Amino acid sequence: YGILSFSNEHTGLISLDISVEDDCELFLAFDEILQDGKVNAVRNGTCNVIKYKLSRGDYSLVTSEPYALKYLEMTAFGGDVCVRSAEIIRVGYPEIRTELLTDDPREQKIFRAAVETFRQNTFDVFMDCPGRERAGWLCDSFFTSRVEYALTGKSTVEKVFLENFLDAESFPCLPKGMLPMCYPADHTDGVFIPNWAMWYVLELREYLARSQDRALIDRARPRVLALIDYFEAYKNSDGLLENLDSWIFVEWSRANELVRDVNYPTNALYAEMLDAASQMYGMKEYHAEADRIREHIREHAKIGMFYCDNSVRSSGALRLSCECTEVCQYYMFYFGVATPASDPELWDALRNDFGPDRAEKGLFPKIHQANSFIGNYLRLDYLLNQGFREQVLSEIKGYFSCMAETTGTLWEHTSPFASCNHGFASHVAVWLLKAHQTET
Repeated sequence: YGILSFSNEHTGLISLDISVEDDCELFLAFDEILQDGKVNAVRNGTCNVIKYKLSRGDYSLVTSEPYALKYLEMTAFGGDVCVRSAEIIRVGYPEIRTELLTDDPREQKIFRAAVETFRQNTFDVFMDCPGRERAGWLCDSFFTSRVEYALTGKSTVEKVFLENFLDAESFPCLPKGMLPMCYPADHTDGVFIPNWAMWYVLELREYLARSQDRALIDRARPRVLALIDYFEAYKNSDGLLENLDSWIFVEWSRANELVRDVNYPTNALYAEMLDAASQMYGMKEYHAEADRIREHIREHAKIGMFYCDNSVRSSGALRLSCECTEVCQYYMFYFGVATPASDPELWDALRNDFGPDRAEKGLFPKIHQANSFIGNYLRLDYLLNQGFREQVLSEIKGYFSCMAETTGTLWEHTSPFASCNHGFASHVAVWLLKAHQTET
């Protein structure tokens, strides 16, 4: 056997020119990283193995579908194989010529990794990853669509992605009004993420600003209003959503275990969704409702200077769970519940004490740490929007240098235990371009 290492992770068709000395079976196993110096072909919940049964002779082999890999392990059973060449015929978005105007080599490497991540995750729709699922998820698309526009000045793929949700006459596995969390790749078990449907409305608003495509926004109006009607049944006496059905998703961290009964990050997102609908369709009542939700969270969800993730109903009354996560704080600022003026102590702590090295410093150990998606992304986006350019550039290097060095792509989590090439992660390119445009 032998293990080949490509320069970075790439997505495409595996192509081999080989000579087979005797009849044999040739196994190709591949992955994005090595574990203990070996290829673990089932690391990411898939079986990254291809078997060829070959007779003696010369062969040019090309796989029938694209795969994502940096390491290729070839093992021959029964006879010797001579490998003359091994290549990846790349599949993805065309070459992008956008450049980052910086002399910082780490920033350049991260930028190239972000561009690679975008290209490998953008075929006909925005994908979450090119290796494991190859599927178009909402919320991920909110961030990847920004990258398309920043790198190309167009929203071509985004329009196709958004239209898919409108072209379908119905979603037979979902309750009336709900949108699929991932489409076109229906989950026939009936599972959906109500939060992801809210992100669809937020993306529509940004798409309108990017494209001025009023026709698509008007076409989406029945879907948006039906979604808002769906949520009506879940409002409690305070006007907040309580005990939503199916998979309530905040982020991959402790926050996802604190989603019952009234989840405040979800309600902050819901308020923003109502605001987006109000702005797109001129419905002022949605804006007023959004303000009421934000005000209620400000008044009832805090423990000291931190916002609590949820309230739990007991004996008919709602009581704070007393658990606070880092990502919850970012939801509050990102969606207008909190501002640096309204919560100066919390803002000062988040800006100065949180970030990529908080765990190493041992600061605020009771506040559960955020993960890449979407906590760290909300953090960096908000910091840059507040004008902290140098801090964002520093934290980008803290969060993403290891990823760029290891695989040349950007990861789903802060560590490589899942996908090491995730579409949303390419959003780092947007920050780098914006930060250096601000400097110019």
